[in-house]
Amino acid sequence: MAKRYLIIAAAVFALAAGSALAADQVKGPFAGTVHAVGAVGAVTYKDGSKQSWTWDRGRITALSSSSITLTRRDKQQVSFAITGSTLVRNDGGSYTLDDLKVGQAATVVSQSANAMIIRNIRGDGAPSGADQSAIDGPAKASVTGSIDALYVDGSKKSFDYNRGRITALTDGSLTITRQDKQTVTLSFDSSLIVRDKGEVEDASALKVGEGAMFFSQSGKLVLVRCLARVKAAK
Repeated sequence: MAKRYLIIAAAVFALAAGSALAADQVKGPFAGTVHAVGAVGAVTYKDGSKQSWTWDRGRITALSSSSITLTRRDKQQVSFAITGSTLVRNDGGSYTLDDLKVGQAATVVSQSANAMIIRNIRGDGAPSGADQSAIDGPAKASVTGSIDALYVDGSKKSFDYNRGRITALTDGSLTITRQDKQTVTLSFDSSLIVRDKGEVEDASALKVGEGAMFFSQSGKLVLVRCLARVKAAK
């Protein structure tokens, strides 16, 4: 069975918003982020293990077979090593380093300064047309975590992350059960953004039984991403 590709916050977070969003598009809580200590995610997995992931968004200003350098919108330059495990992804397809060009915008998901995934590639010649495929991203088997986001204006915000299935839903709150069997109850209001397969919806799109990634601040939901719809009874 194909495994769904989920990037916790990049994909997750729509870090692509850090480069450019059309004026008529809904901007979520991660719009304007530039970094992964500007979005650094400390993620706990189903087996209890923990990992930290970093997201950086910017223009590719240097590229070779061994490294990639981005210039972020806050004018900071960040470089990452290219390894045999580095993946290039765009719009659900897989590509190679040869498909990247200096001047394109991209998001680099990294660990210990190694580029793990290069994604959300935009600009002249951005790769496209590859068959849709799935990979195991940082959110695979994750259950909870924290995200510290740095924005282009220098401000910072922290978010809580939970991944699970909705087990209770009322007007203004929902409860999810994570894979580690823990339950989390979160409030929400009309400002909640629900994103699924590129579409922006509101809380009315949520249903008991659906699985997703839930991003919150101080117990209040701000973003729900990548809904796994309720399976129809056979």
